[in-house]
Amino acid sequence: MRTSEFACAETPEGEPYHRLGRTSRFRWWSVPLTLAVLAVMTFFLWMGVVLSVTIVAIMGGSGLTPDSATIGEIAQLAFGLLPTALFIPIVFFLVRVVQWRRVGSLLSVEGRLRWGWLARCTGIAVFPVSLCVLAFLPLAELLRPGLVPTEATGGTEVFAAMMTVVVLLVPFQSAAEELTVRGLLMQLVGAIGARKGEPGGGSAVSRVLRSPGPAVLAGGTLFSALYLALRPDDPWTAAALAVMGLGAAWLTWRTGGLEAAIGLHVVNGLVQFTLLAFEGSLGQVTTGAVAGSGLPLGAGSPLVLILALVQAGLYVLVVTWFADRQGVRRRSAVAKTGR
Repeated sequence: MRTSEFACAETPEGEPYHRLGRTSRFRWWSVPLTLAVLAVMTFFLWMGVVLSVTIVAIMGGSGLTPDSATIGEIAQLAFGLLPTALFIPIVFFLVRVVQWRRVGSLLSVEGRLRWGWLARCTGIAVFPVSLCVLAFLPLAELLRPGLVPTEATGGTEVFAAMMTVVVLLVPFQSAAEELTVRGLLMQLVGAIGARKGEPGGGSAVSRVLRSPGPAVLAGGTLFSALYLALRPDDPWTAAALAVMGLGAAWLTWRTGGLEAAIGLHVVNGLVQFTLLAFEGSLGQVTTGAVAGSGLPLGAGSPLVLILALVQAGLYVLVVTWFADRQGVRRRSAVAKTGR
């Protein structure tokens, strides 16, 4: 029981993941206030990034080895990943301070990150990701010759420097995207519908808003919509983003937490960035948006949609099977009553 009015709200009892934002402290203005603070913090974050990139550009970079990528290019890779990774503390701040609830409720219905389940999902993700990588080379040459990059890495030192940045930042970048889109956004949408017994809670609109559909749709299609708005000439990648996003959002609801979405995103991101670093394709790596989004390879071609369907389908099936077998909790705990 809360003993102080200043204490954070407890996690709602017996609720699915997308409804955990509907705490006792939720008010109608909680959603717009959260989005407004997020917009302000994002603005200042990107201002800091622009300033840092400008300083690096002014200072310039010297080659690590002859005819290789420069220090400036590797710094650009880091600056492409770091801003997204910094959304982790931003999202935690929004949940704990703006929404005044426990950060653990953003991670899973158990109020914490289930490390064992995360490790299991990460291991499961290796299979569909590896399958797509093995299928990529022959399919790429068949559907779109020249899609596979053939540039040199630039030397061992350059490759090592690039991989250091990738290994250190990609897991955080991947986790940050899932915390923001499959976590914060899904719970914002899921919190809108009034509960049964609350004013308006019995209406058809509230029943629809309480259902997982709107939250899964919002969390699964945001990246796709943004990408299509920026690149209307590339519907294949936008469609693949929607497939991967909807699969991750559905699994988040189905398994009661972000572990499944994070596991696939981290494995996919590490594999993609490693392959691009090995090929020396810094130009593709530093675009960041597609390479770090958890998509299979082959962006910009029908191949990316084919691989996304295979990868997401296999991963959803296997994770769901394991979740049922292990009895992974899908709803928050209900307090036991009794003497």
